[in-house]
Amino acid sequence: MKQAVRFVLILGIICLVMGSGVAMIYAHFKDTLAARDEAQRSALRLQVLPGGQGYAAPEPVPGAADVFVVKRDDGTPAAYAAEGAAQGYSSTVRVMVGMAADEHLTLRKVVVLSQQETPGLGANISESKSTYSLWQKIGVQPSDEPEATYNGFMDQFDAKSAEQLAEVDAMTAATITSNAVKAAVRQAVGRVRQAVGTVTPHSGGR
Repeated sequence: MKQAVRFVLILGIICLVMGSGVAMIYAHFKDTLAARDEAQRSALRLQVLPGGQGYAAPEPVPGAADVFVVKRDDGTPAAYAAEGAAQGYSSTVRVMVGMAADEHLTLRKVVVLSQQETPGLGANISESKSTYSLWQKIGVQPSDEPEATYNGFMDQFDAKSAEQLAEVDAMTAATITSNAVKAAVRQAVGRVRQAVGTVTPHSGGR
């Protein structure tokens, strides 16, 4: 009995020391991790929002968590970006969604923010393929077109409204992950719909 109590006591001390160590490490790197995550989010916002001449930098929508708007020079919204999340097969799937400031909040682009789905199946939502063949990549076969990347599943969201998400075909053998992406996109659209009333009224899309 004494030996069992001793074992439990030693195990408790080990857990306490390890837990304290993890807490100290997290506290030390917390700001660094937060800055890294925000840098990733900022980069993805630029991917899903229009840029260039005539648009201001993305700015947060007051009172709306993770919702950003990009405006034209006249102050009218051109597009919105928002995050959405849903449970996938083995992880929470998080996405960044860009949508036009039109009547239907038409999707411009959907990109994956984070996921830990099954490699080779659900994880393919984060994998892009090149339009170049191997010979084009190594320069044996020249091409007049610049190399581009595509994702057969994620690209289906482009130019669709939330009401058209049922038209997006699921990935083979990854239906749960596919549905999680759709649910995350719906959540992002819902956040923007709730936030639109706090932004300068939008006019037609551009």
